[in-house]
Amino acid sequence: MRAAAVALPALIAPEGARGQLVDRGTFVLHVDGAEVGTEDFTIRREGTGDAQVTTATGTVDMLDGRTVTTVLRLIGTDMVLNEYSAFVTGPDTLAVRVVRAGSRLRTRRVASSGEEERAYRAHASSVVFDEGVAHHYFVLKDLAEGVAVHALAPLAEREEPPARLVTGSETIRLGGERVETTRIRFDSAEGGGTAWFDGSGRLVRVRLEGRGFVADRLPGS
Repeated sequence: MRAAAVALPALIAPEGARGQLVDRGTFVLHVDGAEVGTEDFTIRREGTGDAQVTTATGTVDMLDGRTVTTVLRLIGTDMVLNEYSAFVTGPDTLAVRVVRAGSRLRTRRVASSGEEERAYRAHASSVVFDEGVAHHYFVLKDLAEGVAVHALAPLAEREEPPARLVTGSETIRLGGERVETTRIRFDSAEGGGTAWFDGSGRLVRVRLEGRGFVADRLPGS
């Protein structure tokens, strides 16, 4: 088991800074009003059409000593979920990998307690919204209103029921400044959430009501 847990980080290592930079920034993370950590992320894209690959990498540094490193790979202009990996270090070590295999999303999870494999039905609108990770919600910007997303949270071993998207406009305060945003709301069994995007299409805020989770983008990032 220890050998498997050590080997898995190699599977999630980024392949290098390739392609066009789509976005890069930092979020401050809060749970129930208390700051719990920060998140740095980078999104890059290479290729065109069906061969387009979008890769989002992130590092969440928690105040409790945990670090979560993630790599999300999406294929085509519709950004279809193709592969996802996450690795948690700190008091406990956890590694998770998700791979699309035909009509299934196959997961492999390695923890100190053992190794587990699962499979979920793959949908065109399958997305990863992993526990405590904000930048994953950037995919909502490119989905049409009314689409039902099927969200997986592999670290938490959770699959959400289909959630339909509702889009609107809202002015929010971010870093002391008023920001005109596009607001995208989605429902879930945990109470749903909302993501806000500024005029440049950048994800600037995420709020998950049922978990008390709020991520605000640092000004200038």
